[in-house]
Amino acid sequence: MAHANQAFIAPLLDRFPGMQVGAGPNPGLHLFHAPNSICSQKVRAVLAQLGLDHWSHVLDIFQGETYDPVYVRSRVEGCAAAGLRLSHRHLGTTSVATSGCDACVVPTLIDSVSGDILVDSLRICLAIDGMAGATLVPDGIRDDILAELSMIDDLPNYQNLAVQVIPAGAPRNAFAASKVRRCTALIEEYGDDRALRAAYEAKRDKEQSAADQLFSEGEIAAARDAVARAFTALEVRLARQAGPWLFGDDVTMADLFWGAELIRSDDLDESGSWADGSLPAVAAYYDRLRGLPALQAAILNFPGARLTPKPATP
Repeated sequence: MAHANQAFIAPLLDRFPGMQVGAGPNPGLHLFHAPNSICSQKVRAVLAQLGLDHWSHVLDIFQGETYDPVYVRSRVEGCAAAGLRLSHRHLGTTSVATSGCDACVVPTLIDSVSGDILVDSLRICLAIDGMAGATLVPDGIRDDILAELSMIDDLPNYQNLAVQVIPAGAPRNAFAASKVRRCTALIEEYGDDRALRAAYEAKRDKEQSAADQLFSEGEIAAARDAVARAFTALEVRLARQAGPWLFGDDVTMADLFWGAELIRSDDLDESGSWADGSLPAVAAYYDRLRGLPALQAAILNFPGARLTPKPATP
């Protein structure tokens, strides 16, 4: 374990012990994730597709475990190591490139051998693939795959997710508002700790901006329209392909990311744009994606990953 990060990593492994995935020798990779986090789902899918052994540390989003100070300290360190600023504004997407780094979310990947702390799902997936020989992002089509991944990462999912997980009759911004209250309480408790205060203040600002700006009828409709347009554009790209996957005969990371996105949209009842027959290539692609063992393990059959109970396979 790298000495520089030992002070962050050892307490985190004690706080959230986890369980080993895979039968090989004690692996050095530790994934901190949540069942229904779409970013966690992408990382789990890549790990499953590559067959990499790791330790699984499941955090409960709704119990506030991603705000645990031991966990947040490790992510603050990971954000700094990657040169990423803390995010103070929510744009509705999961893209770190667009919004900045959030110290109170999942996933986080720790390499206990090198001591590296990785905090962005896209960077995590690319790093994992690099460990396995870049089989999911091969050199010849790397730029095209990266463009797909960045586009998927920048889709506005938060608005439509947040209105699904609140009690009936609650304001549409209730989920974001609850995070603001949580951060305010944590700032009062840990305000003397510079790193924690900065992380909780940034998160409070981010969720306050979401509560203030993302949940009007117009903003929610705009987010749904953006996702629908992305599916329409995907239909065109799929129709050009002779093979079963987006880049031909072999599964790439782009397919796994689109799988997570399409499953989430299905859970949010946004599948009408392809289920009604208007996007036949996307509909057929979704059926093939649901048959992938990696997506079944990471999302479809993973306990707590689905937002609504639906058949796991076609």
